Amino acid sequence: MLKIIINIGDVATELTTDQALSFDAIESLLSRAVQATLQSYLSLPTEDRLAALGLDTSEDDDDEEDD
Repeated sequence: MLKIIINIGDVATELTTDQALSFDAIESLLSRAVQATLQSYLSLPTEDRLAALGLDTSEDDDDEEDD
């Protein structure tokens, strides 16, 4: 059994098969899964991508604290 799970932030791709696969077939599936996951992740708005990774994108917060 082969199970591939790829996560980038909140975007995930999961592939499972019980077929006997050659190395080339596994490599192809892995490559396509990574590409699909990355494309899905990059289709999110920048704010959502950075927030999912725990990064603060608001530059205005620093200015508000100075008041």
